[in-house]
Amino acid sequence: MKRSLITSIAGSTSFKLLSAVVSFLTVPLLLKTLGTDSYAIWVTTTALVAWLNLFDFGSGYSLKNKVTESIALDNYTELNGLIAGTIQFYLLMSLGILLVFIGSLFVVSVFKANLILALVLYLPIIFSFPLTLGHFIIQGRKKFNTFNFLLLFQSIVWLVIVMFFRYGLFSVSLYTLATLYSGLFFVTNLMIMIYSLKGIGFKVKEIFNFKHIVASKESLKVGYRFFLLQVSSLFLFSLGNILTYDHLTLSNVAQFDTVNKIYLMGMTVFNVVISVYWAEISHAKATKDKKVLNKLFNQLLLIAIVFCMGTLIFTFFIPFVIEIWTKKMIKVELFQLYPFVILVCVQALAYAGATILNAFENLKGQIILAVMAALFIIPLAKFLFTLNVGIGTVPLSSAILLVPSAIFVIYKARAIINNVS
Repeated sequence: MKRSLITSIAGSTSFKLLSAVVSFLTVPLLLKTLGTDSYAIWVTTTALVAWLNLFDFGSGYSLKNKVTESIALDNYTELNGLIAGTIQFYLLMSLGILLVFIGSLFVVSVFKANLILALVLYLPIIFSFPLTLGHFIIQGRKKFNTFNFLLLFQSIVWLVIVMFFRYGLFSVSLYTLATLYSGLFFVTNLMIMIYSLKGIGFKVKEIFNFKHIVASKESLKVGYRFFLLQVSSLFLFSLGNILTYDHLTLSNVAQFDTVNKIYLMGMTVFNVVISVYWAEISHAKATKDKKVLNKLFNQLLLIAIVFCMGTLIFTFFIPFVIEIWTKKMIKVELFQLYPFVILVCVQALAYAGATILNAFENLKGQIILAVMAALFIIPLAKFLFTLNVGIGTVPLSSAILLVPSAIFVIYKARAIINNVS
């Protein structure tokens, strides 16, 4: 394993683990400050922030590949125009998000019940959406440690804000909390965007040259395929709070969210590995280095297997951890956690194969299986709710539907590597 690879993984993982510790500290403070019911409303409302990522229509992932490949080949001729064109596309999509959000205020149950809160929280985030393109540029440049340090900074500032609420420096209000949350979102993404554009000769005035969005159409076409994968992933992995809110109690929502946060933290660390390897695979693809590609894929599969084993072992301690973490406000039983373990293991193996396919932009088969899974997630979850599966209903549904994709992407990834010449 290359030294740069080890440094990126070790540094980024350290920042992610520190962010996890900060998040662990934040949850009980929020629970104690807001109470179980208000906390459930807060986490359900903020859970939908992830859905905003849909509106880049996959263009960010396509741009990330192009950034890495341009650096590998030392070819910056078209890169800055491509970045400018993608920023212009993001600006247009911000208007689209605004229209969809306005419509959702009359459809999404948690928004209808908390209208002002939704407006205060989401409007600043929507208008800062173009800044999130910086996440893809900075990863394409392999600046993973800086990127994850800035995300850690965001987590620490958020912890401080929550402590101010908990200890009476701010009066307890969901509206004030939402204002500070969205403001911090804007500032962090602005910092990431500014840093991501340094060192590649990008000029801000290029954003106002609208010929770039036309020149970027091929990249945007590739992006729509990533978009279909994004939609499917959100349906599979981001509906838990909403479906649990609709079918179970607020206490169950708090249970689900707390358990899910623990496993998401594990997947966040694993995704650091995926991000670093994705950039390395894109680099090896650009230079057509078959030996390196095989080595990277084998390493990814091994890491995924070790990660699954570690997750299973750690699960036996989670009920105890949650009881201490939430100061006995939330309790879970071991049997409730098994669906979460199954999902994490299937995800890890699927992501290992999908990283190769994504770097090569070979997405057709993956898209078909992902869209089918997205279509069946809600009906399957509703069926399992009737069987009283409880808070593990949504993760178990997602795991069942993800198994065919995991098998396919691992097989297809090996075939793609073997065809490199």
